[in-house]
Amino acid sequence: MSRFSGLILTTAVLLFAGLFFYACSSSSLNDFLLQREIGDLSSEPVYQKKFSGTSISQTKLAQLLEMSLYRSSPEKYGDIVFRKRSVPQGKYPVVFSHRTHRVRYTCRVCHVELEFSMNPGDSGITREDCLAGRFCGACHNGEIAFDVKSSCDSCHIKIDKNGNYATKNVASARLPPQKYGDGVNWVEAMRKGLIAPKKSIYEESVQSMSLPSHLERSMRWTTRDPRTLVHFSHVEHIRWLDCSNCHPDMFNIERMGTVAFDKEKILYGMFCGSCHMTVAFPINGCSRCHENLKDRD
Repeated sequence: MSRFSGLILTTAVLLFAGLFFYACSSSSLNDFLLQREIGDLSSEPVYQKKFSGTSISQTKLAQLLEMSLYRSSPEKYGDIVFRKRSVPQGKYPVVFSHRTHRVRYTCRVCHVELEFSMNPGDSGITREDCLAGRFCGACHNGEIAFDVKSSCDSCHIKIDKNGNYATKNVASARLPPQKYGDGVNWVEAMRKGLIAPKKSIYEESVQSMSLPSHLERSMRWTTRDPRTLVHFSHVEHIRWLDCSNCHPDMFNIERMGTVAFDKEKILYGMFCGSCHMTVAFPINGCSRCHENLKDRD
């Protein structure tokens, strides 16, 4: 072998070794494969999260789970009770049912087009707003839905000292059941075409924002437990939501990525817990995000 051929071979070996070392030393081998678009692993990369602290103890986690599990009536799951303005005026509280509304409309309609805050009570809704066609009044005008001027007892509901009140019925017998939350698997219901909630009250057809190809793939990332991965689908969420519902207020990915949120914060209602402790399926639907875990009763 000539000296020139040997030099080429040595260069090739060093180049291969350098690429291999880069792949192994990067935060995730799957990231490297994704960049190179090599093999099936590129469809579901695993993002390695680095946590600054240790995981909470099993005892503390069990306590948080027990505190967080929803055990009331499925018909009441997702209900928001507004008392701040009505009760001081001698009126019954307003009870808003996500369950009855999501059959007809996606989350985007109220939380983007009608500018409802994702945090209950932050919108500052008044009767004057509704009468002027804002917030609830955009639909409850006597044409799309009952009129706010005359059907007061449809929203202002008597609640006894134990928190009991008459719930609104949803014809859910034909919808896919689940054992937690409001008892309906809404994602499956939409996927099967059993419901077709509108994405807009202003336009006939609104298309979801197109996702870049790497966000169309199901994402996976590690947790503090090496046996457990988180599975997340932007595609499933975009069916109901707009990107602005989560970014940047809940998930400022440019500043903190996914490092800042973990199970403990979610159980306290932060990040994913903003919806998955109140409206979307609750946290005891473990298998929906962790495929190797069983749901908790």
